[in-house]
Order: sequence, then C-alpha cells, then structure tokens
Amino acid sequence: MPESYETILRTVAQVIREDYAGQPECAQRDNAQRWIEAVAAAEAAGTLDDESFVRCMSQYLAAFQDPSLSFEASSKVACKPTTCGFSVRRYGDELYVVEAREDARLAPGDVVVRLDGLAPDDYLAQLIGNPVNGDDPERQLWDDVLASCSQLLVRHANGDEETVPVERFPKPGFAEGLQPPSVEVREGAGPNGDERAVVIAAHHFADASVLQVMQRHFEDIQRADRVIIDVRDVEEGMIGNAFGLMALFFNRETNLKDLMGQEIVYARYTQLNARMRAMQLARLMDMSDASGKGWVQAEIEHVAACAGKGFVMEAEFEEDMLFPPAPEGQKTLLLMDVRTSGPGERLVCFAKHAASAGCGKVSTVGRATRGSLDYANLLSVALDERFSLVYPMAKTEAAHEGRGTLGRGIAPDVHVPFTPAECTQDLVLRAALVES
Repeated sequence: MPESYETILRTVAQVIREDYAGQPECAQRDNAQRWIEAVAAAEAAGTLDDESFVRCMSQYLAAFQDPSLSFEASSKVACKPTTCGFSVRRYGDELYVVEAREDARLAPGDVVVRLDGLAPDDYLAQLIGNPVNGDDPERQLWDDVLASCSQLLVRHANGDEETVPVERFPKPGFAEGLQPPSVEVREGAGPNGDERAVVIAAHHFADASVLQVMQRHFEDIQRADRVIIDVRDVEEGMIGNAFGLMALFFNRETNLKDLMGQEIVYARYTQLNARMRAMQLARLMDMSDASGKGWVQAEIEHVAACAGKGFVMEAEFEEDMLFPPAPEGQKTLLLMDVRTSGPGERLVCFAKHAASAGCGKVSTVGRATRGSLDYANLLSVALDERFSLVYPMAKTEAAHEGRGTLGRGIAPDVHVPFTPAECTQDLVLRAALVES
C-alpha cells in the first residue's frame, strides 16, 4: 500500500537531515516542519493529489538552492512534469518575460505584475521558505513558481494590462529538450570594429555534438580574432564532452590534472549512504570489464569500511588530459549566467583556475553561475513505489569550510547587469563582442 504524503515527506526530511551532504551548512534553509504541517492539513482535507504533492516537494527542496536535490515520480504516477510555457527574469519589483515558448499569449518584453493578485515579493512572503533561488533579484528563478499560480496580471509591451490564466504545458523530456550547439561567424567585432569573432553556443554537454560542430568549423575558429563560448544555459551533460572547448582556454600547453591538483572531498558515509553506494557499485561491477573490476572491488571494500563513520575525507583528481595552447593572439571569452550549472559551471571553474595559475586566457562575461559545484556523488532512494529522492552524499573541501559556491555561484570578470532591454537584445553577447 502506498505511503501517505505526510509519511513520505517525513522520510525525505529525515534523509535531508541525516544523510544529505549539505549539512550542517544548509540546515537554516530547512523548513521541513512547516511543510509537514501544511501537507498533513491538505491531505486531511482531501485537497492533495500526486501532482500537487510533487509541486510541494519541489518547492521544499528548491529552498536549499542545490540543483542536485530532486524529487522524482515514477511511471506509476499519473502526473507529468509541466511548465508555464515561458521564462521570466526579475528586475525591480516585476518579472520580465525573456522567452516565450509554448505560451503564444506572451512575448519577450511583457511584464508579470501580479501573481494571483499579489506583487512578487508579497506572493513570495506567503510561501514556505524561498523556492526562487534566494533573495538576490538577479539570481532568482521564478518559472516553476509561476507554473503553480492560477492567474497572472500581465502588462504587454504596448502598455495594456491583461489577466491571464496560467496554462501548463508538458515539460520536454531530456532528449527532446536538448538544443543543438551552433557556431556563428561575426564580422566587425572588437573595440575598434575590425575583428572577426566566432560565437560557439554550447547549450549542453550531453553528447559529443559540441566537438562535432567545432570540427566542422575548424578553419573559422582557427582564423578568428576572438572566440566567444556561450554556456549560459548549459546545465546537462558530462564535462568530458566539453574538453574540445578547452583547447581554446590556455596560452601554453597545460595538463588538467596538474592544473587542478588534488581535490579534497568529504563523503558522508551514513549507513543508508553506504548501502546505496554499495548497490551502485554492484551494478557497476556487472558492467565492468576485467581491467575495471579491480577498482570497483576496492571501492566496495572502502565503502564497507567507512559505513557509519559520517563524513570521511577523500582525495580526487581530474583526468590526466593535456591541452595545447590556443591560436596565438586569439582572445577567448566565456559567457555565463545563473543557469550555468553542472558541466557548464565546471568549465567556468577550470577557466578561473587557469587564470589564477597564469596559463589561462579566458575572460568571463555575464553574471554569476548557479553555484552547483559544492555537492556530488548522487544517490537515489525509493520512498515508496511512486516517488524517490535524489541527493548528493559528498561535498567539496570549500563547502565543508564554508567557502562553497552554493547561493552565490562563480562571479564573472565582466558583470553585465540584467535590464529589461535584454528581453529583446542579447546585451551579454554584445558586451563580449566589443570587450577589450
């Protein structure tokens, strides 16, 4: 028999408290008791179903500002992930539409003035916790909150105001939502307008498509005066699929392992985490060849020895990968924003380390990244036959010492503040095209 919603939430709260790597630094963002009371009341009143419960759980986890935390529904749950069909950014007290996808009633430049009759801050004040990625307006992410509203007051670009019922559209699946990378040549770049620029928009690192499009435009990239790499919307994929771009990062031959050095992580080996990690390794053992089985077996023994010990310090290293210097005299710029996370944010981290080490040639332009690099080694625990919780069991040394990126991200070299003009113009790219 499926568990009650309240019981599932209590289990999630316990895992967050006892097994999640983001403790104790994230404890102040945990509003579990208020959520338990709200869910119990709604369940008793018969007003809670699978869809609204998933929405509650997503808002509860969003308050931690850790994108690696997620609440997932199995195929046995009828509800599917939805989107409001457009994206907004906050400026002042209003939310500006920067992209209209499925919802054709809105256009870039339209302004969301009220959410269910309330100004954004007033609407936020009635929620439990803060599910919009913190208090900094430029870093706030409102799309999922808008999708939970009933109606919005919208001011269109011509000044007319309209009350718009919120529509919900199916969220594209993983593969369906991946936008292909592109390469574009721009003449007239540079502070004097006499440079040739190549703009590489990555979008994702889920496969080798970025490297493939770079290979097709090899001559354009080699001959460019400046190369602009756009990872503003990169959230998905593996860092290995971004290595082609790193051939443009360095002013001399550079080994990635030497550049990053030994990286200390703290893995939280509670009994639950050790059991879940052992299950992962057992599946990996079944897929490994003879050369890989020895490493997996050593990891299994290490996990067994650490079970129940709490946080254990471990050392990790980046790949032993050698990168050539970029074309001499070529300028490299990296565009970033608050949605830059996962492998996109890792790429920014490499660029920053290279600059500090004196071997980097990348200037970063835009806004601070998401702050997704503090936690890793994801585990998935089934809560019942319908729902599961995904959470990390390890954190970086910086996070352990209170110096992590959570809630603040990695700052750019050149900050381009968001303004409403960006709804219809790419001001970040414009800044990179002329940056001296």
